[in-house]
Amino acid sequence: MKKYFFILIFVLSSFISFSSFSGINAQSNEELVNGFIKNINSENEKIVIHVVDNFGNDFKLNITTESEIGIETQAGERWVGTINNDQEYVVFLLEEAQHSLEPISVKYSGESINSLVSYESSNIKNNLGYLAGSFIFLALLFFGYIFIINNKIKIISSKN
Repeated sequence: MKKYFFILIFVLSSFISFSSFSGINAQSNEELVNGFIKNINSENEKIVIHVVDNFGNDFKLNITTESEIGIETQAGERWVGTINNDQEYVVFLLEEAQHSLEPISVKYSGESINSLVSYESSNIKNNLGYLAGSFIFLALLFFGYIFIINNKIKIISSKN
């Protein structure tokens, strides 16, 4: 019986470690914002955009030649590239995203954007919760099955 108690403690501690998982950061100096494009200005070799998140915070960020961009067009095609390819086309795509209120995700450091992509609607925290829940459910089923089999073996061995 002590063996099952320690196994249950292990499963519960695994669940606590899954639930305390706060997030994934690609690099420590990068920030992430999800929101909508408020304004776009094109200047020399960079594009300045104002992004507003769901809480009303306004971010003024620069798309430079090193920024990676991945945007869905109105036709449903995905455009991936940098402003080196065609700065005017990038401004056009960003204006389309602004007018259609398409949500975007921006990874930036300082005021410089590292990557700008059309927002992914899947939430990794929600998915990890489902994963942890299913793991715990399957672990309980497995250990319950082992407990039942162990009791049946004890009953059979006591009759002999």
